[in-house]
Amino acid sequence: MSIPADETAKLDLRIAMERGDLASVLDTFAPDAVLRSPLTSRLVFSGREQIEAVMGVVIDVFEDLRYTDQLVSGDRAVLVATARVKGRELEMVDHLRLDEQGKIRELTVFFRPFPVVAVAMHAIATGLGARKGKGTALAMSALTQPLGPLTAVGDRIGAALVKSTL
Repeated sequence: MSIPADETAKLDLRIAMERGDLASVLDTFAPDAVLRSPLTSRLVFSGREQIEAVMGVVIDVFEDLRYTDQLVSGDRAVLVATARVKGRELEMVDHLRLDEQGKIRELTVFFRPFPVVAVAMHAIATGLGARKGKGTALAMSALTQPLGPLTAVGDRIGAALVKSTL
C-alpha cells in the first residue's frame, strides 16, 4: 500500500532539492547509486561524483522547484514536482528505489511537456559541458539549442492537427 506524503515524513531528497542544498542532496544517495536521465536512455550517471555533477547543474537550472506529491511503498518512492526552466513551467516525476538504509540506489527522472524538456536539455547539457571546458559547452549548446524552438513550433502545429481530427 502506498502512503501519501501528508501521512509520512518528507523524503530527504525532497527537502534537500527544495532547499537547493547540493551536499544534502548527495547525502541521500548510496555510494554506488545510479541516476537515469529523462532525456535519453544512453545516459546513466553512476556514483556520487557523476550524480554530483548532474544534480549541481539541475539545481542551477531549475527555478522554484516544488514537490507536490509523494508516495512511498516499501523500498520505492515517487516524487512529483514542478519547476521553471528559463521561465517555462516543467512537470517532473522522480522514481526512487531505496536501499536498506533508506539511501537512493536508483533514481529515474521523467519530464514533461516536451517543448520545455528541450529547453531543459539545452540548459543542462550546456551546464555539464561547461565543466569540461568552453569548447565542450559550445558544442553541447549547438547540438541541443535548436530543439527548443523546433519542439515549440511542432507542439503548436501538432496539437492543432490532432485536435482537428477529433
